[in-house]
Amino acid sequence: MAPESVNFIFDKSNFYPVYSNDIVSAHQEILVISPFVTRRRVEQMRWQLRDAVNKGMRVTVITRRSGDFKEKDRPILDHVFDSLKGDGIDLQFRSGIHQKCEFVDRRIVWYGSVNLLGFGGSEETMMRTESSNIASELLESLNLRVAV
Repeated sequence: MAPESVNFIFDKSNFYPVYSNDIVSAHQEILVISPFVTRRRVEQMRWQLRDAVNKGMRVTVITRRSGDFKEKDRPILDHVFDSLKGDGIDLQFRSGIHQKCEFVDRRIVWYGSVNLLGFGGSEETMMRTESSNIASELLESLNLRVAV
């Protein structure tokens, strides 16, 4: 009997339902690293992140400062950042980051080329795996030590 098919690699057309379910199913902590954000994408995810905060979870978003972008885009980004902070999300800025990943309860890892809070129209993929060892190693390699 063949094992049931399980997807580990997703693209922009099929990752969202699984990704969204991971956020809703989190118990302790969500860490999103997305160097690019868009108002539309943040608004799509905002209620899930806010619900996680309301359940007592630590939610951290690491992205680039609005000053790292074109001047015309800065007011919108500042508004998006203010709304995330207003929801109780720990917003951290790191200029020059390019990694795109998410950690859920330091067990589920999304890693790849999709900007999780601002993906666009290009062909991109994300790998999803469940492994606390991979999560720890990746966090260490990114020099990210975020307390639970």
